Amino acid sequence: MSNVPVPIVWRCLIPLASWIVPRRERSDWRARWDSVVRNWWTLVERGEVGGEISEQLAAHCRAALAGAFWTRFSKDNLRRWLRGPGFVVACTLATLLLLAILTHGFAVTRRLIEIARDLPYASPEMAGAREGALIAYGFPILFALATGIVLVAFGRLPLRTYGWRYWSFLLFKTASVMAILPLLWIEGGAAVRAHISNLQLRVFGGGLALALIFVAAFGCALLWAFADQRRRCPVCLERLAMPVTIGSWGSVFDPVATELLCNEGHGSLCVSEMEIGEDDRWTAFGASWSSLFATHESKKDDVTR
Repeated sequence: MSNVPVPIVWRCLIPLASWIVPRRERSDWRARWDSVVRNWWTLVERGEVGGEISEQLAAHCRAALAGAFWTRFSKDNLRRWLRGPGFVVACTLATLLLLAILTHGFAVTRRLIEIARDLPYASPEMAGAREGALIAYGFPILFALATGIVLVAFGRLPLRTYGWRYWSFLLFKTASVMAILPLLWIEGGAAVRAHISNLQLRVFGGGLALALIFVAAFGCALLWAFADQRRRCPVCLERLAMPVTIGSWGSVFDPVATELLCNEGHGSLCVSEMEIGEDDRWTAFGASWSSLFATHESKKDDVTR
């Protein structure tokens, strides 16, 4: 029995499987499974375990992999992922991939880029038509960008000064909005107009109406990017939870505000609900609070199980 390569198999499997487990639970998961198999192997070496050793080892491996998988995709971890930055990144990449597949690699956009690149070399007759096409697509995009900037500037969306991860995520969301919506309008608008035979309906319905919808959607999306960032934890970038309303609408000295907490125990955010009020106030918690939140989450998991 001592010739069965349990340590080699286990030492290779556990480090690989542990990457499936969320980082906050990884060390405990590895320690738990190492303890289980080490105790089992001790009984094997004493000759106190009957049956086929290789089958029992395979059962332990399957149980470890299944445990790692369900630890990652448990209900609590899935909810945490949906509230975290990974969900936004995954949705953005999936949208771009799906849009690229449906539009055959952004065919209309690539055609516009070719027109702009070859414009200096085009004849005067062709240059006028190509400039008109570029203006028809470029002006709504510039107008939508200007509208979005104005909405963000006057939308009372104060942002806090934090590290590079906080600002990188905001930059990613802003860049995603500025990439996906114009692509969706260019490619989708061309597809819609291709199915409209009436000239006037194609110009006003498939052109002007879609351009106005695009401008409005672009502004709302930019507002969402900044408003969503406002209510995220600056440490883990997870959406803050457990909102509690404090203060009074009729009080000047104690105006109404909403206080939110980070599920990971990194801190709390107080957001003023008044039109003219204080800036958002972030209160960072110490390490003891993080351990308290982790203990609370583990108790919830035990109750769920």
